[in-house]
Amino acid sequence: MSDQHKGPSGPNQDGDYSVEEILAEYGSGKYASGKPGGSKVVAFSQSEPDNGDSRPKHPDRPPAAQVVGEIMPKGVRRNLAARLSTLLSRADHYADHMYDQAEPDTETVKAEKYVPGVDQEREPPRRPRPAARPPKPRKPEQMPPDIPPAQLAAQLQKGLNGMYLRKNLALLCALACAILSIDLPFFTWTGALGTLPLTTLRQVLVLALMVLTALACYEVFTGGLGRLLHLQVGPDTLAAIAWLFTALDSVHLIAAQSRPGLSCGAVISIGVAMVQQGNLLRRRGDRISAKTLSRSNAPYVVTLDEQQWSGLPAYAKWSGTTAQFGSQLQDEDGAQKAYRIAAPLLLLGALLCAVMASLGRGKPEMFVWCASCCLTAVTAWSATLSYAMPYCRLANRLQKSGAALAGWPGVERCQAGGILTTDLDLFPPGTVQVRQIKVFGQVSTEKVVAYTATLLRVLNCGLARTFHDLMRTQGALYREVSGVRYHEGGVSGVIRNQEILVGTAAFMHMMEVSLPQGLNIKTAVFCAIDGQLAGMFPLQYSVPSGVSPALHAITQGGLFSVLVTRDFNLIPELLERFKLPVDRLEFPPVERRLELSRTDRPHSQVPVALLCREGLNVFADAVVGGRRLRTATRLGIVFSLVGSVLGLALTFYLTSLSAWASLTTTSFLIFMLVWMVPQLLLSNWVDQF
Repeated sequence: MSDQHKGPSGPNQDGDYSVEEILAEYGSGKYASGKPGGSKVVAFSQSEPDNGDSRPKHPDRPPAAQVVGEIMPKGVRRNLAARLSTLLSRADHYADHMYDQAEPDTETVKAEKYVPGVDQEREPPRRPRPAARPPKPRKPEQMPPDIPPAQLAAQLQKGLNGMYLRKNLALLCALACAILSIDLPFFTWTGALGTLPLTTLRQVLVLALMVLTALACYEVFTGGLGRLLHLQVGPDTLAAIAWLFTALDSVHLIAAQSRPGLSCGAVISIGVAMVQQGNLLRRRGDRISAKTLSRSNAPYVVTLDEQQWSGLPAYAKWSGTTAQFGSQLQDEDGAQKAYRIAAPLLLLGALLCAVMASLGRGKPEMFVWCASCCLTAVTAWSATLSYAMPYCRLANRLQKSGAALAGWPGVERCQAGGILTTDLDLFPPGTVQVRQIKVFGQVSTEKVVAYTATLLRVLNCGLARTFHDLMRTQGALYREVSGVRYHEGGVSGVIRNQEILVGTAAFMHMMEVSLPQGLNIKTAVFCAIDGQLAGMFPLQYSVPSGVSPALHAITQGGLFSVLVTRDFNLIPELLERFKLPVDRLEFPPVERRLELSRTDRPHSQVPVALLCREGLNVFADAVVGGRRLRTATRLGIVFSLVGSVLGLALTFYLTSLSAWASLTTTSFLIFMLVWMVPQLLLSNWVDQF
């Protein structure tokens, strides 16, 4: 290589050229293939003898030992070098961390072994909703006065026995009216009794029994017609108007036999008696609920609070008063509110059908009969019984448990959701007892009991009452505590500059407190002072007999339990040991449990029910019973309205054809009785849980 082709850097001290210098020299274009970035195989001459000198004779040529078989371009080599460097870095990183899984973190092992598994909240699905128009401001409905339960029960009791006797008299008169209206064999004689035909005599007796039924159920007429004066229509209004048209039709038949057969007085008489029965059952159910609640001065209030767990509402039980209970108990029920809308439409439809079947066909003299039949058909016997019958049956069931529903406004809020289950719901006072006290070290028993009771009192769990009684027997007093922290399985705090730990055996292992061999008791409370075990309190939990049926009823009722216990022993694994069904049980983390079980947490302003006793069975009976009553009432209203509409369509068709032989009292009674069967089944189902 000539001197003019040598690079400015030249050879190194040993006379060798580096690879960069070779690439710079041969990649410059003189020995290249003539293409930019091309490569060329260069063969060096071997004719000159090797004299043993390692330095080449031509300093501008590399020695034979450093012959490069192939010269790569500069960019390609740098790319390969970068990839090789990355691969070596990854290999070093893998070699440094290849034993991480074999040697996990100690804290992770402890958490997996000792901390109980909890459920995390699920985000509710977010569905895009169209922008809704702001609702028009409505005039708030005026609620009845809020009367105390004891005074309200006394008011409802007045006249209740007389109302019951008059209802029975009305039913007897209605049944006698039905017997006279049915075409029995000894009534088919068409002769005369003296100067009065037998058919006319039967009609006179039917009218007399109708009048007796109306007198016995005068509340139906005073209430129904009085509501009509205020331009309001209800089930009692339909019954009163239908009775008036049927009475006119009976008078017309007695005066002139314009058609064969009798009026439908038996059907409307039973209808009036059924309206009276519904009013009586509603009043009796209200009295039972008010009387049940009057026995407690500080009841528990059950409310349905929105978005409590996983975006779903949940029922909460908290200590409150009887405010709004008397007002809600006297408010309109679901059947009355539904018929406030449906009754005017049914009344208008019945009158229009009567006009079309009579005046529309050129028979104005048949209007009274057509109106009597159409109005009687829309007066469903189960109209007032849709809510009253299942409600009275359920009130009797809840009275035995010590619960009362807060009227229809509370029942209407009973929907699917969770039930916040606390310590006292599962284990009421008296079901948890301390079997013995075991003290370790030189600590006095009074000190261990006082420290443990103090932290349990701050935790405000179900064990606070038990240890309060234990502390009184030991002559101990509560101490001042600071720096309280809550953990999964226990609680910690500082008392007189000493760190106090109170919790389960697993919690002691988590806090690195050594326990003697054989003291890993699942249902025990341990106390440690400054990292040393100071006391142990084995506990005996007695599961009440009503807890398991209550959990089954909650699951079968479409609800789920949210375990918001503060007692660190009450976890799903422990409840499963007691053979309790925990299949639909949610167990939140300790922070959420403490938040959901706070006594100062805001609640809904509409009470669902009020409880006079502790226990999950009372809580579950009120919630599940309220949900069933809501379902039974709505289904009963649907069956009642469907029966009214079908009855109106059928009577309109028969009256328009003047089908006397088809529209008899017997067929009318059978049709009305058929639509009473669903109501009887629903009323029997409402308390079967």
